Amino acid sequence: MAVGEVVVEHDQDAWVVTLRGEHDVSTNPSLKNALQDAFGSGSKVVVDLSEAGFIDSSVLRALIYGRREAVEHAEHELVVVAPSRTFVRRVLRLATIDAMIRVYETRTDALAAI
Repeated sequence: MAVGEVVVEHDQDAWVVTLRGEHDVSTNPSLKNALQDAFGSGSKVVVDLSEAGFIDSSVLRALIYGRREAVEHAEHELVVVAPSRTFVRRVLRLATIDAMIRVYETRTDALAAI
């Protein structure tokens, strides 16, 4: 499996953690560090999965970690971008992540919501 890339950038009033490529346990430390850094630098975090071709349960665990951060610290907020009709969106739906974390079609929609 090709290793994916985790990119963190500031966009409007939020930190955006973008996953590109394929993500599994090998990229989980990078994702978790990116989420920790993003929450440490600001209160609003968007995880953009629109460029991720594959995610496994380690990514789901990292998203759950981010959700816990947002719940434990009232000023924190986490949303996810995952376009409909993609493998990633289906995984989020099957794992019921979309019941815990708001999932948006586009980054623009997610940024507007937070």
